[in-house]
Amino acid sequence: MSGLIDRTTSILSQALDGLTAQQSIISSNLANIDTPGYAPQAVDFQTALKREIAAWSTEPGNALLASAGPSADVAMKTTDSRHYSATGTAGNGSSADVSTVNENTRNDGNRVDLETEMTALTQTQIKYSANARLIAGKFAQLNTVLGGR
Repeated sequence: MSGLIDRTTSILSQALDGLTAQQSIISSNLANIDTPGYAPQAVDFQTALKREIAAWSTEPGNALLASAGPSADVAMKTTDSRHYSATGTAGNGSSADVSTVNENTRNDGNRVDLETEMTALTQTQIKYSANARLIAGKFAQLNTVLGGR
């Protein structure tokens, strides 16, 4: 890894890739809203990102950094099978997992729900904007350190 790009920037970059994949899948779902028998898909990049962070935390010297913070020992209660797990497991580093969403089926067999997809699209755009701002801030700090104004 380059000396100018730290692990945080790398993870934020992977998050942007995952959010881009998620937005592409949501757009595909919306484009097929009137296709009979279409089953919407979803990208679970949050789990993949947690796997990346967990894999990084197992590297020598990184364990203390990964477990630090106020939420390190807090377990998230899940009351529905669609909730995200609070723990990540080390994986192969893939950026996103695509799966079919099992939702209610309309009479034509299509399971795309406009409100669900638009909500997911809005959330994805907000997350993308936040990650992009974090990366811009990291590079602004680097620019300041290097003497830029």
